[in-house]
Amino acid sequence: MNIDLTTLAILFALGFGGWYLWRALGTKEVALQAARRACERADVDLLDQSVCLSGIGVQRDQQGQLRLRRTFSFDFTATGEGRYRGRITLLGQRAESVVFDPHRF
Repeated sequence: MNIDLTTLAILFALGFGGWYLWRALGTKEVALQAARRACERADVDLLDQSVCLSGIGVQRDQQGQLRLRRTFSFDFTATGEGRYRGRITLLGQRAESVVFDPHRF
């Protein structure tokens, strides 16, 4: 069986795409868990039980290794009446920061 370079490139791209998708879903779950914990600590309610990728970049971690820096957004409410935006930033698989927009208590 002969595999030409085009077929090999397509197989590699499909494999890499599948790996990236699997890894991205795991990262999204990490962000969701961190958002839930942050909302509990801030005594607000996480709405829709979801996060949405809103930014991606590359940054060095504390050990100097390059990591993906992903920012996810989520909605929350403090009183049940208003809907506010929050953001969580992950560096690799670790939550770096959580920011809540100004809201009513």
